Amino acid sequence: MAWIAADGPFKGDGYAFDLPKGWMYKWTLTGRTVDITKDGELLQDIHASVWDIKKYKEDDKKIVKKGMLPQEVAQVAIDRLSSNKQFAQFTVLQNEPAQLAGRDGYKLVCSYRMDKVRYKSVLYGMLNGETLYRISYTAPVRYYFDRDAAAFENIVKTFRLAERMPESSGSNIVGVDTGL
Repeated sequence: MAWIAADGPFKGDGYAFDLPKGWMYKWTLTGRTVDITKDGELLQDIHASVWDIKKYKEDDKKIVKKGMLPQEVAQVAIDRLSSNKQFAQFTVLQNEPAQLAGRDGYKLVCSYRMDKVRYKSVLYGMLNGETLYRISYTAPVRYYFDRDAAAFENIVKTFRLAERMPESSGSNIVGVDTGL
């Protein structure tokens, strides 16, 4: 997928938000997630997604279920991330309630090493019925994380629910999301 210049309103599948000028975005293959960056995914990556929780793999032990409290959903995210073998020295720095699109959700802040680089991530999530909305920001701790954290928080402030697209023919099965 090609990168597209971003500036202003953006509408994804079931969500919308405002993008900062000078950033770029690209859709993933399923069309249910979008990646946003300014200088390249390895330097800063904002990842927004929407998932139908009823499509989790049945044999998956760490799943989100309808009616879960935000902190229960956050714990599923922590369990999945901490079990990712790509993330060395995974540490949860913050786990607290938060609002996403004006609804009760959670905010996680974590750090880990991958390929000898220390990363920091912020992940907001919110369960709305059988739909899980997530938006995250990941960047190397050195220089990039602090530089672009405010741009991410501005995107989160403008995050809102929007109309869902018809089901695509692509798979929407949720597995361990290594991109947070």
